[in-house]
Amino acid sequence: MFWSYVRSIIMGITSRGRGAKIREVLKNEIFFNKYLNPVIRTIIKLLKIKISDNTAYRLPAIGTFCYKLPEGKKLYLTANGHDSIANIIYWKGLRRFEGETIDLFLKLAKKSRIIFDIGANTGIFALLSSIYYPDQTTYAFEPLPRVFDYLKKNMEINNLHNLKILPYAISNYNGKIKLYVTNSPIPSNSSTLKEFREFSEEIFVKAITLDNFKTEKKLSKIDLIKIDTEATEHLVFQGSKKVLKRDRPFIICEVLKGRTEKELHKIFNDYHYRYFLITTEGLREKNPIEGDGTYRFKNFLFVPSEKTNQAISISEGHKLVL
Repeated sequence: MFWSYVRSIIMGITSRGRGAKIREVLKNEIFFNKYLNPVIRTIIKLLKIKISDNTAYRLPAIGTFCYKLPEGKKLYLTANGHDSIANIIYWKGLRRFEGETIDLFLKLAKKSRIIFDIGANTGIFALLSSIYYPDQTTYAFEPLPRVFDYLKKNMEINNLHNLKILPYAISNYNGKIKLYVTNSPIPSNSSTLKEFREFSEEIFVKAITLDNFKTEKKLSKIDLIKIDTEATEHLVFQGSKKVLKRDRPFIICEVLKGRTEKELHKIFNDYHYRYFLITTEGLREKNPIEGDGTYRFKNFLFVPSEKTNQAISISEGHKLVL
């Protein structure tokens, strides 16, 4: 009887519908209490309460937790409960957060020496490449200070010396750029594009082009780029012409339907790339670039045409759908 009562309270707090204000108060007082949160999480797992993906994104995991990876690796994350990515990983596992993209990213990272994660947020992709491949160097860029702080904490608790983190916005010019920040303690959709989302504040951050950064750091060659900059990816590549021409990197790029397809296609068509939507069923070629209208799959693999066979070989397990 007691456990049934506890279960009903938990499900009531995390559900949507009537009594939203009461549930919000209870959630803040119980789930976001740093002392009660671990207890509640333990109870939920002991009772094997089924949690939907939508609820998992909102159900806070507070503190530092360890997620066990294949091959005996471990990923440590520190969170304040507002990091939706950490929440979904804690409750549902890594596979439920862009699992098909993570799988392909790690296969490409294995064959790479220098990796860039642009728009890294709290660092999932950068952390994973650094954990699995300690001889490679990953550069992670996150311009929003409060998110960058969590990226730094995650790097430190995983003791990653091959991960370089930088508080820059990569764009098509060098200088200062305005970042439009959404109303969340750990936002994942802030952008330098003003009209992208409704924003609550705007701040200036350092902007730099990819070409200029590579020159400054005297990097020999960039092998792999993972990018998610919330509808400004084309601006990043406008400032990356030398990298695209000389380095010919593999690129995993978010493409949002109706946002950046035409601009991205124009840039990459000039550099003779091919475009593949990353899905759970494989890589599906799209020419011209066209985002997934369902938003289930948001990431593309951009492949230099001369590296198509190499991409197929590396991405074994991802069926190539032409």
